[in-house]
Parts: sequence; C-alpha cells; structure tokens
Amino acid sequence: MMQPTERYRVRRTGSSAPLAILAIILAGVVFAGACGRQDTQSGAESQQDATTSGTNLLPQEVLVGLDVVQKYFPEIEQQTATSENSTASGSPDATRMVIYEGGDGRRVTVSVDQYPSADAAASAFEQAIGNSETVQGFVPLPAPADVGDKAFAGSVTQGADTHIGYGALAGEYVIGVTSAGYPATTENVEKLAGLTRDAVEKATA
Repeated sequence: MMQPTERYRVRRTGSSAPLAILAIILAGVVFAGACGRQDTQSGAESQQDATTSGTNLLPQEVLVGLDVVQKYFPEIEQQTATSENSTASGSPDATRMVIYEGGDGRRVTVSVDQYPSADAAASAFEQAIGNSETVQGFVPLPAPADVGDKAFAGSVTQGADTHIGYGALAGEYVIGVTSAGYPATTENVEKLAGLTRDAVEKATA
C-alpha cells in the first residue's frame, strides 16, 4: 500500500500570525500549520508529492478528493498542495496531507496517518489530543458520533482567524480534517463532521 519516498522542496511562508505558527496537532492535523504555514503553489509544482522527513507517502487515493470536499464546501475550488503530514504524532509508517482552497482563501485540509499497529495509532491519537488541549484559545467541540473507533473535535480562534479541527482514530489509521477561515457556527461544524465521516470511510475502505 505504501509508495517509495520521494523528495521535493517544500516552501513555507514566514508569517508571524499566531495561528500561522502554532505547531498544534489535532489528531494528526496541524491546526495552523497545515492550513496557514504551507504555500499554495501554482501549476504542476503544487501537485507534486513532497516529503521532508523520510516518511513514506500513502497513495492519494486513500484521502477524499475535491468532489467530496465540495459536497460540503462548494466554494472550495481546487487542490493546492499535497505532501507528507510532517506534524503527525508518534511514528507513523506513512502519511499524506492534502490542502484544498477556495478563491477567497478559505481552506480545508485532510490528512491520513498510518501506524504500525492499532495500539501505536491510539497512543499517537491521545498524544495529539493532549497537545491540542493546551493551545490558547482552544475550545472543545462535540465529537461526531459513529466516526471510527474514537473521535475528537475542537476549534481555535485568535483575532479574526478561526480553525476547526476534527480527528478520528480507526484501527491503525488517524484521520484529520481541518478548516481555516470558517467561523465555528453549528452549520460549519456539522459540515466538517460529515466530511470527517466520509474521510474515515475512504481511508479504511
């Protein structure tokens, strides 16, 4: 299932915005980093597989595609980057993260991390929860029902910036879905919960 590691240059911005520099993981998803730290590159370069730590890349087919994201967030227009999830908790065997973006700058990030065992995945999941709960401005949200073996959700708002994150544990997988630029309204939270459910089903199919 895993592919050989390929190395490409990953460019990152130097933004000093609080959310853009938070290295906080919610079930394998960087609340700020995945959605605010990585450049959205244009053309073929943005579609390249990128790894920096030597972690194997999961096939992109393991993650939900743009069509599924648009089912919940129709304003999202394109995939802008894909790479390893370099901030995954623990020591995954393979990872992949994909960033989708709309013309107004709003983003949805999906990640899947595969661990050598269900126990290793569970340990990484608990570590991610602990890290997330220490973030200034973190607010827990009700976890979606019937999503994987265990789920976790929360939001972070600092100034005008809000990130909503969902994570799920499913066997040896940790799946994360994060939105950036969406207020934490009931509607947006429910949309992200639905997308998380679809992402878990796709990863574990």
